[in-house]
Amino acid sequence: MAPNFRRLMPLFMMLALLLPILVACGGAPAATPTDAPVAQATDAPAATAVPEPTAVPAPTAEPTAEPTVAPEPTTPPAGDVIELPEVNPADYSGDIIIAGSSTVFPLTERMAELFIEDGFTGQITIDSIGSGAGYERFCTAAESDIANASRPIRDTELAACETSGRPALEFRVGTDALAVVVSTENDFITNATVEELAAIFGTATNWSDVNPSWPNEPIQRFIPGTDSGTFDYFVEEVFEEDPAVMLSASNTQLSEDDNVLVQGILGSPYAIGFFGYAYYEENASRLNILDIDGVEPTAESTEDGSYPLARPLFIFSAANIMAEKPQVAAFINYYLTFVGDEVIDVGYFPASVNAINAAKNRWLQATGGEVEPIALPEVNPADYSGDIIIAGSSTVFPLTERMAELFIEDGFTGQITIDSIGSGAGYERFCTAAESDIANASRPIRDTELAACETSGRPALEFRVGTDALAVVVSTENDFITNATVEELAAIFGTATNWSDVNPSWPNEPIQRFIPGTDSGTFDYFVEEVFEEDPAVMLSASNTQLSEDDNVLVQGILGSPYAIGFFGYAYYEENASRLNILDIDGVEPTAESTEDGSYPLARPLFIFSAANIMAEKPQVAAFINYYLTFVGDEVVDVGYFPASVRAINAAKTNWLEAN
Repeated sequence: MAPNFRRLMPLFMMLALLLPILVACGGAPAATPTDAPVAQATDAPAATAVPEPTAVPAPTAEPTAEPTVAPEPTTPPAGDVIELPEVNPADYSGDIIIAGSSTVFPLTERMAELFIEDGFTGQITIDSIGSGAGYERFCTAAESDIANASRPIRDTELAACETSGRPALEFRVGTDALAVVVSTENDFITNATVEELAAIFGTATNWSDVNPSWPNEPIQRFIPGTDSGTFDYFVEEVFEEDPAVMLSASNTQLSEDDNVLVQGILGSPYAIGFFGYAYYEENASRLNILDIDGVEPTAESTEDGSYPLARPLFIFSAANIMAEKPQVAAFINYYLTFVGDEVIDVGYFPASVNAINAAKNRWLQATGGEVEPIALPEVNPADYSGDIIIAGSSTVFPLTERMAELFIEDGFTGQITIDSIGSGAGYERFCTAAESDIANASRPIRDTELAACETSGRPALEFRVGTDALAVVVSTENDFITNATVEELAAIFGTATNWSDVNPSWPNEPIQRFIPGTDSGTFDYFVEEVFEEDPAVMLSASNTQLSEDDNVLVQGILGSPYAIGFFGYAYYEENASRLNILDIDGVEPTAESTEDGSYPLARPLFIFSAANIMAEKPQVAAFINYYLTFVGDEVVDVGYFPASVRAINAAKTNWLEAN
């Protein structure tokens, strides 16, 4: 990489004066460097039967009735900074097309200028059109490589990205304090409550309608356009997501170009507006910024959440775009690596180490680079108490039980209750009933379950904890089957009555089937892989017994040489001396075959929680941290296979972002 990456402010001022704002970029390493100005667009399994919840007791006699947490630390400290692979901008050329938030524009513009200054020989075009229009251009029109955004992407926009074949990846790059400003000629307002803002930008006509001591003069309002993430954020925070009142207020001018808003506010002592903090910074000598609810926007107040109008800033791209255009991947790497050196100077506040680490990890995941395990902040279980309530998959049960026992052994003085009820019932208890803190799951969460979580105010966060090879087993007394194809499994567990119906060399004896209950993720996974998601044939087959308790299945299979069943690999491991496991399509379930995908019945294992649960119950956050940190040491011994470093890193990233 070019050696000089730290820039002085005078140089940037000279660049701003002397260079047109154009940025360029390219696909393959450049053979012949070319000068490139920056183009700126003009638009501004349960181990034992568990009929009742299994409580993993603490070493103390009784857990406290209410969660009690040691004063320090209530939240673990931030982890170490992740280092991305070094990139040399001079090795890249081609084009990079960026569009979106006017708020993020100056930060992306700065990073683009530096990328070019350090050797990039392509062209970077940055269009300031608002977050919504930026998402549309990236997701629907598929015309840009990167979307700038000052609000999170919506489900409909994510779906549009998926439809257009560019699944959106979020990279957090900073924090903006939304600035509510007046002209320096305004001598009557220095602070406003959120309630007063609702009147100022909505119901009131004159300033005196809000406060009798203020002038009896019409309020002149200058606000961002409706495509702007700034507009969306203000509406969400001040008008409870309903923009109607603000849009119908008199004397209101909207613009996607924040410079237009600045000029309007400067035109009258009775004007007021709002936009990103960077635009206030550029005009601080001519504008006054208001405190909100008595809180000044500072790095501290935006980070600790005391300033009511702080918000995250993002860029978005997609793994396939970064693969097709290596210059885009290089630029995002460069952006994430050096944004912390530039963000304050541009006029924003840094994102937390956790948020930047999460963004960097997404980059590593997307580019397929060598990844090192992420280290989470260290937690001491002895610093935490209270209750942790867990319910869900019988397959994940023994792994979570092991981690709970270790958490208590290392000092946790509360109570952890684990209920083995199946993945579906676990999602219901977590999402709909809102009765558990963590859901164990042996299948991904469905859209309907995600929606139920959202509705109950606990948006589900996924944490991958291992890999299970679904085991298809018979008794050791069975001497005729050692391998089955997926097609044979469909007959064995569905259409066939006798073994000889599947293979004439097998006994002319009825097949006795023992399968997990329909609430089980194991059931869902088998149906998906073997019956193309239609369980009807299997459920109507004769001699079929279902149970959510895998131990019941084990006992049934052991009762006859003509019995067969399936469940999580850990339950086979516990009974390996009495059961035979089948190869599937000639592939034995091993760590290698589950990781490389050659074993047809391998599946991921998860736990789920929510950020607000972890905030309200720090012991839950600490336990999930501990689980993700040490699960790799325990998962094989419990009877499963480790998740890949990438998968565990993604889980740790989710934890970091939530905490």
